Amino acid sequence: MTTNDVIDELISGAGNLPELAEHAQEWALSNLWWVISLAFLLVIALSSVQRLMSRSTLRDRQAFEVLPTNGFDPALEDVLRFAKQIARAQRSTSRWALPARGTAMRVRLMSVGGPLTLRVEGPARATTVLRHQGYAQCELRAVTGKESTPERPKIRLGVHNDGAGSAAAA
Repeated sequence: MTTNDVIDELISGAGNLPELAEHAQEWALSNLWWVISLAFLLVIALSSVQRLMSRSTLRDRQAFEVLPTNGFDPALEDVLRFAKQIARAQRSTSRWALPARGTAMRVRLMSVGGPLTLRVEGPARATTVLRHQGYAQCELRAVTGKESTPERPKIRLGVHNDGAGSAAAA
């Protein structure tokens, strides 16, 4: 069998493609409930696998606080370098198998009973990239224990804080 014979068979086989597509369409329409149920099961299986894969990376997150000094005034180049460092950290942990939910980097401005701090959180696999100092006039400190999960703010709508604790009529 020569190369020309193989090419001729492929070309003649390509002529049968419309007929094969028509048979596949007829089969799919006659077995529509199977096709829909298989598609539904495939979507559920893929979402479950993604959730299981991201669960371990969400559990093993590392946080760092960037504490500025009194004279902290970063230039635009420093801010862009820090943003590029965070993007590189996410890229270093993102693999084709891990969903974006598990590899996301979080940047938070926080003030818990003290000065304003910048907290950078990411997967544990990105700690080497996150540990590199981003700003020259800042101290980088790893957050551990109870400090790593700040208390969520409690927002109550329609409540006046006038000492009596009365609710406002809306």
